[in-house]
Amino acid sequence: MATPAPTKTTSTNISVPVTPPPAPPDAAAAAAPAAAPSEGQPLHFLQRIKLFSGLSVDECQQVVKRMKRRDFPPNQIIVREGAPGNSMFFITAGLVEVRKKDPNTGIDFLLTEMGPGQNFGEMSLLTGKPRTATVSALQPTTCAVLEQKDFQELFMQYPKIGLALTTILADRVEQASQQVGIEFINLAKMQIDPRVLQLLPQPMMVQHRVLPVAFANNRLTLAMTNPNNIIALDDIRRVIKGVMIEPVIVTEEDFRKFMNTTYQQLTKKEDEPAATSGGKQSELIGAPKAEVTVDLLQSDIIRDLQMTEDLQASVTTDNKQELMNASEDAPIIRLANSILGLAIKKGTSDIHIEPMETDVQVRFRIDGVLQVVQNLPKKVQLGLVSRLKILSKLDISEKRLPQDGRISVQMEGKPIDFRVSSVPAKWGEKICMRILDKSNTTLGLDKVISHEPVLKLVRELVSQPYGIMYVTGPTGSGKTTTLYSALAEINEPGINISTAEDPIEYDLPGVVQIQANKDIGLDFARILRAFLRQDPDVILVGETRDKETAQIAVEAALTGHMVFTTLHTNSAAGAFVRLGEMGVEPFLMSASTVGVMAQRLTRRLCQKCKEPTEIDDTVRQYLGLSKDDVTYKGKGCEYCNEKGVKGRVGIYEVMKMNAELRSMVAKGASTEDIHACAVKNGMIDLKAYAGILLREGLTSVEEVLQVVSVQE
Repeated sequence: MATPAPTKTTSTNISVPVTPPPAPPDAAAAAAPAAAPSEGQPLHFLQRIKLFSGLSVDECQQVVKRMKRRDFPPNQIIVREGAPGNSMFFITAGLVEVRKKDPNTGIDFLLTEMGPGQNFGEMSLLTGKPRTATVSALQPTTCAVLEQKDFQELFMQYPKIGLALTTILADRVEQASQQVGIEFINLAKMQIDPRVLQLLPQPMMVQHRVLPVAFANNRLTLAMTNPNNIIALDDIRRVIKGVMIEPVIVTEEDFRKFMNTTYQQLTKKEDEPAATSGGKQSELIGAPKAEVTVDLLQSDIIRDLQMTEDLQASVTTDNKQELMNASEDAPIIRLANSILGLAIKKGTSDIHIEPMETDVQVRFRIDGVLQVVQNLPKKVQLGLVSRLKILSKLDISEKRLPQDGRISVQMEGKPIDFRVSSVPAKWGEKICMRILDKSNTTLGLDKVISHEPVLKLVRELVSQPYGIMYVTGPTGSGKTTTLYSALAEINEPGINISTAEDPIEYDLPGVVQIQANKDIGLDFARILRAFLRQDPDVILVGETRDKETAQIAVEAALTGHMVFTTLHTNSAAGAFVRLGEMGVEPFLMSASTVGVMAQRLTRRLCQKCKEPTEIDDTVRQYLGLSKDDVTYKGKGCEYCNEKGVKGRVGIYEVMKMNAELRSMVAKGASTEDIHACAVKNGMIDLKAYAGILLREGLTSVEEVLQVVSVQE
């Protein structure tokens, strides 16, 4: 009989057979004992696990009787990272995924998937230590569970389990014995050359709790709080190539004291910049978690990669395997994770990875304004772009054509998607990622519209039983957020809401959402025609782009449905000219439209540091402000990072249709005439709404003039 394949135990307490064993009998907890197999028959599945390898088939069946059957529906968490480890799980049916949280970014990343015949939790059963990963069911999954108390009884009943346990412990002791010959040192009593400390970047030393203390004859003496930290040793070998590393042990407290006192003194003597923020001295150990993320992006990984030589010549390679190898480099993975995590923490809406001639520029769009975060060395370009494309499930070997994909992560329990777009540029592929917080879908209109009369008017429009409402504005003006907020207010079990989107940006509970796909002919028009046969009450169309979509939307509104959609126009009155260009008849626009809303987004003044300011009389007159109206500007404080602005606020123009406006639209009146008539009937246009925000101190004149065009 062939020797069974060894069991591979990962760092997450997941035991994965190298060759998957035969699936155990169904309903493992209730399985009856079976006769011992004759020669040539496969082993019992428990015999492939080192802990039970010494048991006979009959004895394994007795162990199975001790197990309890547990059934898990899809998406249910079986074990959670950090939970007590007092049981072992054997998968008999279904599929599970294993995820582990990145301690630096807080993002949950997928480690592996496991199926029937595999098990996890073996080390937790032995040690009782907390789980080091989260396991969730992907499909309806059945597991046989062995609790710790049952294991203890089996241990007393079957001495062979004790022998196997002794072997396992002996392996652990043998691994630990490798530390016996490692010297313990006291950093306070050592004279360390400051030049040796410069061999490793400071953030790497803080992250891995390591310290170079001596270097002679191509041998580096490395003080470590954990000499078994293989990841630390691998990272150091990437930085200092071709040297022998001799580890010594230092206590955690000794390391902390050295880094916060002696290290700063020694590096100061060498005229090295201290690790400070804004010129203020701060401790290196025990910094806030958000600051650790910034350090990873700006210091540790950047300096680490600058010393890595194996990516230098690979920028122009076309070999797919080389691309994969570059993207799997450990510093590249940490760099990609840090960019994603830092963007989420800073409230970024878009991430731009832009290759230039001599470097790679990383920019974040925060509160509508692009900001340069870091200029990375050119050598990271290939690995970083390939890593992001792999996460997005894009073809990493295709660099000549644009591609679109998605990255799905979890941070602090919230699901977050990155909508990824790659385009070929002169100096390499540019990556742009739109961040979509899928949990941010419960906003009400009162959270986005601050002026009560306008809010009341919008709520009146969205509650109409039928008709069509257009939301207009440039890209990035918050049209999607407004529409989702409107749907959230009217969403209830008695209303059938269907949406056609490209792409689906947020998940709406209780709403049927369909993703348009032009490659298979599933465009907005085709989805709309299907919706009309699905008994809808409310229909949302992501964007009206062509004549066919516009006409079907109008027809849906005329046949008793409420339709929401968006257009790209500069004002509410301009929507009708745009529809006319698409070929929609004026009388159809007039009969179907219930209202049009134009909007912009401007940066909100920091309410903690705003201060009164004077403005030019011409500007005051244009915005309709009197001399008694006080306007404000942002001074800058710690709360807003000295910028004077924090967050964004909307500027709205809501035009409700009435008999006079319908008559003008039907006759094909100009945009200017329709706008003037709407204002005469009480519409607050963009300029007037901006004046309201200025009086309330919510924004500044400079911010308003950037988004509200001067037309007079």
